[in-house]
Amino acid sequence: MKDVLKLIGLYALIFVICTALFIGLFHTGFLAGMEVLMYRGIVFLIIAGVVSAIAMVVVRHFWGFVTIRDVIMMFVIFCCVNMVLFTLIPVTVERSVSVFMLSYMDENSDQTFTEESVGDIFTDKYVVEYGAFDKRFEEQVATGTLVQNEDGTYSITDEGRAIVGMFRTVSKLFNTDQRLVYPNEN
Repeated sequence: MKDVLKLIGLYALIFVICTALFIGLFHTGFLAGMEVLMYRGIVFLIIAGVVSAIAMVVVRHFWGFVTIRDVIMMFVIFCCVNMVLFTLIPVTVERSVSVFMLSYMDENSDQTFTEESVGDIFTDKYVVEYGAFDKRFEEQVATGTLVQNEDGTYSITDEGRAIVGMFRTVSKLFNTDQRLVYPNEN
């Protein structure tokens, strides 16, 4: 029982330390040229996950009850939990219309707004001034889901079609708004 408690504490300690490393990597210049937050986050997650596994290997030399299975589990648990949290919170914050709308209204809480005025602010500030569309479009080119043709136009790639197929499957499974994945059918 004592070894089980030590192991739980060890997992928790390594998890917390490596999560701090994962978060800290976003505050460095490392991979700053990789502008797609999701991809940069995945690389940082793998780096911190490998560090978590290495930490478990080091501890294994001192505590014989730590097994290779624990090393693998540390990596898997670390990456899975942090990936869920990363995609659920920071990636959502970076891309969310709701986050922008509520934040704008909070910063201007001395004012009241109509639905139309908030829509205008969103379009003018978020889409135009902050380049939200341009950023998302450039991300698709960078990730290879769109390709620029010789005449300057753009086309969807096979990778892009595969991703759309996945989105449509997920949309059907979870019964989300079908207009987003079938924009011409509604």
